[in-house]
Amino acid sequence: MKKTYSLLAHLLRRPAGAWALLLLTTAGGLTGCENETMPVPDQGRDYYPLELGAYRIYDVIDTAYQANVPTVSRFQFREQVDTALEPDATGQPVYRVIRSRRTLATDPWKIDSVITVAVKGQALTEQRNNRRTVELVFPVQEGKTWNINAFNTLDSLTVVNRFYVGANQPFRITRGGQTYQYDQTITTVNDLAQDVNAAYTTVLRTTFARGIGPVYRVRRRFISRCDAVGCNPAFKQQGQSRSEVLIASGK
Repeated sequence: MKKTYSLLAHLLRRPAGAWALLLLTTAGGLTGCENETMPVPDQGRDYYPLELGAYRIYDVIDTAYQANVPTVSRFQFREQVDTALEPDATGQPVYRVIRSRRTLATDPWKIDSVITVAVKGQALTEQRNNRRTVELVFPVQEGKTWNINAFNTLDSLTVVNRFYVGANQPFRITRGGQTYQYDQTITTVNDLAQDVNAAYTTVLRTTFARGIGPVYRVRRRFISRCDAVGCNPAFKQQGQSRSEVLIASGK
């Protein structure tokens, strides 16, 4: 008890300046505690950045098959974020991306199509040819699954047909003697166990690089030759294979 009274008396004898310093120190400590915030979990939205004027140029190899005979064409696509449209009904931003095409690097660009990209809650969607697909879901993480056709009528809302693989992994690809590599990527793939068999083949694969966007796309759809004996998947009766490799980007 005597020690308590002695401490109280000692504090009361302090000059006003000491009290002010004590109060400021205490207040600063409290403020510091109040300003501490938990770090926001990484959603991975920078795997598809959307900045007005930004563009990406792809080298495209397109092969069409008819009775197992391939016809190969090669050209370039440029995708450029052209306009930020009015927010949709949910208040989410919507962007118009102009896709242009040219055969040679010296040719002028000609508009090929328009893509509408929107971030809706935890999903990033693309609308091409009046069909909206879910290209990414957030947060981006290994093994996550979703329905790419959740916003169109191709599948029921409960179908799982898209997967994340290779989260935050490096990626490299060579095209035209040039090697392109990225430190952090994520790849989306379709369900090959469901979409590849003796009668038909469907492969949909896209690799996104952090801070850049899509850097590699593959689309393969084939129908095999089938007869009374069975189907021969090595014989492409009809179909198409297209690969797109990012060769330049900027603003």
